[in-house]
Amino acid sequence: MKKFLRNPKGSRDWLPDEIIKQEFVRRSLVRVFELWGYQPVQTPILINLDTLTQSSDKLSEIAFKLIGQHGDLLALRADLTTPIARVTAERLKGEKLPFRFYYVGKVFRYHARKTTNERELYQIGIEFIGAKEGASDLESLKILLESLDKLGLKKYLVSVNHAGLWNELFKYFGNTAAELYKALSKKDLILFESVINKSKLSRPEKSFWNELIKLRSNKDAIAHMKKLNGLKKKLNKITSYFKKINNLFGDRIQIDLSLTSDVDYYTGIYFEAVTPYLGRKLGSGGRYDQLINKFGFNVPAIGFSLCLEDVLLALELQGKSFDGFKPPKLFSSGKNIKKTFNIINKLHKKNKSATLKL
Repeated sequence: MKKFLRNPKGSRDWLPDEIIKQEFVRRSLVRVFELWGYQPVQTPILINLDTLTQSSDKLSEIAFKLIGQHGDLLALRADLTTPIARVTAERLKGEKLPFRFYYVGKVFRYHARKTTNERELYQIGIEFIGAKEGASDLESLKILLESLDKLGLKKYLVSVNHAGLWNELFKYFGNTAAELYKALSKKDLILFESVINKSKLSRPEKSFWNELIKLRSNKDAIAHMKKLNGLKKKLNKITSYFKKINNLFGDRIQIDLSLTSDVDYYTGIYFEAVTPYLGRKLGSGGRYDQLINKFGFNVPAIGFSLCLEDVLLALELQGKSFDGFKPPKLFSSGKNIKKTFNIINKLHKKNKSATLKL
């Protein structure tokens, strides 16, 4: 008996009915992006390993590494933001800013999802390059909300935090804050509590951290940032920024002070979209003002990506129906196949599907 050769672990095949659903997601999102003035960009799947190591330690750790024919170190791209940052610095320096790009493409990571075995995923998203923190961040959040609405996703929440908050907490609490951040990154609340109990934090400081992970109201989160006297003035800018987000989007966006990031190049706001249909995030994004500068072009940027497979799965679990494949009209080839082809051609010109019945 012949042995079936299976796909590598973490990869999968897509059959026609699945591709049709994929195309619905892709077309819906691209329509939103283009209405906002974003243009398509494409980068190679195979990249130099230096591109990753230069941008993010976290991404380079989980990337697939290869050795080229001449001993050069290569990798499969682990995200799309990094190669877009590289091509922006390499080919667009000196061009009129800002750039609005969108992309659709595969990324490859060991354990691309923490809870499953997938290593190969489709990302679809945007990059807004050349605009400082402020209106461009709000535009990105607005587009994310519109994208999920366009798909027809009924239940979702976008959680937001700011890298500046954690940077100040690291300075203020030192190694204790770093350990607490690691615990939150792992979603390990037992470890989080253990770090607090073993620390030399004062009672008010322990109370500050315990409340941090329980806040579910935007107003409470904003008020909580004023509780540490030593940080009040330093966090004023972020506090007013969060107020603006709350006033603009209301409870469609949740300010989550305990939110951590999977990548280490965010310098400002970062966020993720989650849905109860999956129990995990659909996508994430944030501001990365120093990333493109690592490739030689000092320009600010913000963007986000959605995992196409997760978006599709969430819509299916919600019960959304998709248009299926419409079979073409069949024509017998008969004795005069030239005549049959002429009939089929006429239908094709009218944008009607037709083919041979064999």
